[in-house]
Amino acid sequence: MKVRTILNKEQKEQFLNDNWKLKTLNFKWSRSGVCRIYDKRGDKTGFYAGGYGYDKKGTALGNLINTHFADEIKKLDSSKYYGLTHYNSKSKERKFQKHSSNNTRSYVDGGCGFDCMRTILEKIGFNMVFVQETNDSITYILTA
Repeated sequence: MKVRTILNKEQKEQFLNDNWKLKTLNFKWSRSGVCRIYDKRGDKTGFYAGGYGYDKKGTALGNLINTHFADEIKKLDSSKYYGLTHYNSKSKERKFQKHSSNNTRSYVDGGCGFDCMRTILEKIGFNMVFVQETNDSITYILTA
């Protein structure tokens, strides 16, 4: 069964062409426990998570989603995707909403789990194909 995605084929291909370094996502852990995403060239991407008590790999991926797919996550129903929040600071009664509006701030919290972020990324239109795992890193290829 083919899942209907937010981005069409041309938009997905355009994103991968514009952000070709992100076709390879290498999650590496430092000795201090920080998880950071490195790109295709092995450069730091700025997406990382440190600390304790949550999914750091998921948080780093969530930061990437928040940065590159802010408009796309606004189109998702937060009741169907764990980790997705549409927060309306102007509402007096219901601050957390199922759907986004002009007054909502939409974001994902990757601390809830890597698989939750992967599901959201798949709905946007991208798959993460496992490549390899070592003692301190896991590598995926981002495909449309």
